Amino acid sequence: MSIVRVFYVPQVFAHTVLVRVSEEMIASTKQSGNVCALYDRQMHLIGYNITMDLQSEHNGYQPMDEALLKRINEELRENGFPLLVHDFTPRIVVGYIRNCTPHPDSDHLHVCEVDVGSDVVQIVCGSINVKADCYVVAALDQAVMPDGKWIRSGAVRGVASAGMLCSRYELGIDKEKGKGLLILDDAATIGSPFLMTKEQSV
Repeated sequence: MSIVRVFYVPQVFAHTVLVRVSEEMIASTKQSGNVCALYDRQMHLIGYNITMDLQSEHNGYQPMDEALLKRINEELRENGFPLLVHDFTPRIVVGYIRNCTPHPDSDHLHVCEVDVGSDVVQIVCGSINVKADCYVVAALDQAVMPDGKWIRSGAVRGVASAGMLCSRYELGIDKEKGKGLLILDDAATIGSPFLMTKEQSV
């Protein structure tokens, strides 16, 4: 099972849907009908380019749902390619910062201990309003943001970080960049999926 990301920018790539399951570089391709499969150097599938049009209100990244996955798989089936299975596990969730300490190798980063319901994870954050004892939105490993950015666990200046704490801009709520995290009110439920249409901010 994988994370399937779909992009549709008809102004740039007319009549073409870009489907990615990996960020590896393209080394080879295979064409069948209106579908072009993309592979890395080890011949692992990294995505498809599909000649088709989408009726979508979104420009760029297309939020994944069952209907979109079905439409993509219909095109793959018709052209003899393996179908995709998307992992719909929520990865943008309500978190609670239990502890927040200065990063040992930075004058502006903080290391946060964040309860995300199923686990307590460590996330490095550089927002000016990050603090302990508040509810925030956490994008965990393999979360896909509204702009299509793929969040991966890693290290920030040598300190492990299991994701990202989110601002209103990063969540697609505001069109202009802000300097602080989106802080949720105390009615937020730790670990619950964060829904952009139902956010409770203070």
